[in-house]
Amino acid sequence: MTKDTGTLRKTMVVLTAIVLLLSVILCIHSVSGHGLIGCNQGTNCNIVLGSRWSFLFGIIPVSALAAGAYLTLLACILLTDSKWTGPQEQEFLFHAILVLSGAITGSAIWFIWLQSQMIRAFCPYCMTAHILGIVISVMSVIWCIRQKTNHILLNILIGILIATALAVVQFTTTPRTLAERGFINEPLRYPDAKEMPIIGNPDAKHKVTMLFDWQCSHCRRTHIMLPDAVSTLGDSVAVVCCPVSMSRECNPHISPGIDRFAGSCTFMRIGLAIWRNNPDAYREYEEWFFGTDLAQGWNPPTVEQATAKAEQLIGRDRLNDAMQSRWMDNFIRIVNELFGRTSRGTTSAIPRLIYDGHIMIPDADTPTDLAELISEITQ
Repeated sequence: MTKDTGTLRKTMVVLTAIVLLLSVILCIHSVSGHGLIGCNQGTNCNIVLGSRWSFLFGIIPVSALAAGAYLTLLACILLTDSKWTGPQEQEFLFHAILVLSGAITGSAIWFIWLQSQMIRAFCPYCMTAHILGIVISVMSVIWCIRQKTNHILLNILIGILIATALAVVQFTTTPRTLAERGFINEPLRYPDAKEMPIIGNPDAKHKVTMLFDWQCSHCRRTHIMLPDAVSTLGDSVAVVCCPVSMSRECNPHISPGIDRFAGSCTFMRIGLAIWRNNPDAYREYEEWFFGTDLAQGWNPPTVEQATAKAEQLIGRDRLNDAMQSRWMDNFIRIVNELFGRTSRGTTSAIPRLIYDGHIMIPDADTPTDLAELISEITQ
C-alpha cells in the first residue's frame, strides 16, 4: 500500500467513524425524541426526524439502517489491512466496500429528495451525514481503483440497486398521513373564536383550534395547506388559528433550556395586533411572513423586520397600543393554559389541532391529506 493510498484509507476511516457516530445519535433521537441539540419541536430537524419517512415499516428508524451500513463499511476498511486477511479475503472486502458505496450514495440521493419534495424541510444533521456519505463513497471508489479491484462498476451498480429497492419499499409502505393523537376528558377554556383569525366559514358547525408558533417550520407547512384543506371540507368545518409562543419568555409550560424560539412572544403579539386592527392587512402579513410556496426555502423574518412590516400595515401607534393592551395579556394567559393542559406525552408538539377534547399533531404532505386528518377529529 502506497503512502498516498494509506492516507486516503485513514481519511476514510475517520470520516466513516464520524458518520457512524452521527447515525447512532440520529437513531437515538428518532426513537426517544431527546439528545440532539437544536432538534426541538417545530424545527426543521425535528420535522424530518419525527416524520413518517424517518422510519421503515413505521418501526425501523432509517438512521439505524445507516448506522449498520457505516459500521459494516468501517469494519471492511479496517480489515483490508489486517494481518489475518489474505488476498482472496481482501478482494471480497473491496467488493463489499464498492457495494456499500453504491448503496450509501443511492440512499443519500433518495433521502435528500425526500426532504426536498415530500417533507419540505431539511435536517442539518441528516444533510451532513448524506454529504459525508457521498464523499466517503467517492473516496472508496478511488481507493478501489488504485488497488486494481475487479468488477468495480458491477459492484457499484449492485449497491445502487439495493438503495433503489429500499426507496421502493419505503415509498410503497409509508402511509400518506400520520398523526399523534391524544384526548383530554376535561373542559377546556379557548380564546374567543370571534376574536381570532379563522380559515373557513366563521359560522361553521365545527371549529377546530390550531395552536402554532410563527417561527415553527412545521406550522408554516400546515398553515400554507390549510386554506385548500378547509375548502375541501366545506362550510361545516373551520380552523381557528391560535398563536402560542414556544419560548419560555412568556410561556411557563416550556421546559427550561436553550431558547430555540427566542422572539416568538413578540411575533405572537405583532400578528394579533395586526389582526385586531385590520384583518385584511393580517392576511397580507401572513403571506409575507410564511410565503405561499412550500417548495421555496424559508427563514423566518427577524423581529425587527416583522415590526417594520407591521408598522407599514397599521402604523406604529396602533401596533404598540394593541401589543400592550389588556386584551393581549389576557389572550396570552388563556392560550398558555390551553397549551399546558393539552401538552400530554406525545401531544406536546405543534402545530396542534384541538377539538372537543381531541388533540392531534398532523403530518400530511398535501391539502387533501390534511383535510382527511381534520375530518377525523370532527366526525
